[in-house]
Amino acid sequence: MKPMLTVCPPDQNSAMVPWQNDFLDLLIEDYQYKIKNEIPALGIRCLCYDEKEHTLIIANTGVRRVHLINLETGALRWYDHHETTVRHIVRFRDEIITSSWDGTVRVVNFSDFSQRMALTERYMGRSPFVTVSPDGNYIFSLSYDVEKNPLIRTNIVRKWDYKTGRLLQSYSHTGQHKSSTRSGVCIPIGERLYVISNSGFLNVFHLHSGTLLKENSIRGDFRTMCHAPGFNILISTDITGFIHLYNLRNDRLYASYQVHQDDITGILVHPRKPEIVFTCSFDGLIKISELPDFKCLYTLPVDNHELWSFTFIGEMLVAGSTSGFIYIYDISNLRGPQLKGKIFLSGEAYSIFSQDSHLFYTNNTSIFNLFRKKENEIITGKQSDYLLHLFNSKQVLDRLFGKKDKTAPLQEGQKPRMPQIPDKLPFTH
Repeated sequence: MKPMLTVCPPDQNSAMVPWQNDFLDLLIEDYQYKIKNEIPALGIRCLCYDEKEHTLIIANTGVRRVHLINLETGALRWYDHHETTVRHIVRFRDEIITSSWDGTVRVVNFSDFSQRMALTERYMGRSPFVTVSPDGNYIFSLSYDVEKNPLIRTNIVRKWDYKTGRLLQSYSHTGQHKSSTRSGVCIPIGERLYVISNSGFLNVFHLHSGTLLKENSIRGDFRTMCHAPGFNILISTDITGFIHLYNLRNDRLYASYQVHQDDITGILVHPRKPEIVFTCSFDGLIKISELPDFKCLYTLPVDNHELWSFTFIGEMLVAGSTSGFIYIYDISNLRGPQLKGKIFLSGEAYSIFSQDSHLFYTNNTSIFNLFRKKENEIITGKQSDYLLHLFNSKQVLDRLFGKKDKTAPLQEGQKPRMPQIPDKLPFTH
């Protein structure tokens, strides 16, 4: 299917002066906006932030589409090259690399969504994870081939040439695939490849020969894993709420801690504080912990749904839930993160809400109903369009994600532009 491109209409609201904010405060006393009940929310499966393009890349549960939201312009774009759910996203150079339940890894141009490669084999099954080697020469994918070939009882990692897409190496993970949990991660470090999966094994392979160098195991199923280079360890998680620390110096699992009460689906080291680790779980919580002993600094209740993924945008933590909301937290204070906003995504429309303002930003105001509170009456037509337009502002994007040093100074004699709100509203009560 040909990829779709959409461009948001130009925003009519620049920064508002205090009296105009007061005017909106008065309006919100009488009117209430709400996303229409028939607009479905897309549960969040994977989040990836592209700092260069200031773009949030999103994969959803049960949807093959990949969405991109430019956090400066507000533009929403998407493509749908996969045949079913996209499970993992990597942004590398000028391309987006995704793995999917359709048993393929696809390499797509960031700008025009043209597909350069589709990596797969006859028996390549669902693929929950993909990554790129630090030198940029290889793509590594993990898949469950047992679903296509019952004779294959283990999970498979494949090494592909990044330029040509040629398959270079396969690594057979030890331990049988467990059908109840489809999970796994592979991390290349130096001349070694570290692999976990739902078999409960952590295997160490020689990166180029494929030789199995070390085998470790736990009683349960591994879920995900990250590298903490400041401590020379790997931190893996399982489906029962435990994390497991692996010492890269002596190749052994040396400590385990229960951090959550349910499956830990995401784990990342703070991008600027190597001793701080974030985890998210199906228990609806995000935990902030401190190495080396994984001391909990803060427990952040997000919502009552499963959390699959999160990422960092500057001093913001952005977390996705199967409820359909993406939550935005200020984590400048690790012992007291503050909710700053939410993103709602539904197919070809989305909206960003600010926690500190009555304003929102959307690329399509038709996803909202507007109510007059007193009569609980839905307002329609031009009346609704006008009022929703007043509350729809890119000021929300700038407050949440704007770069503070990007505002150009006014030229000599230039006056600040002020949006005009008419004395009388074009409707009657």
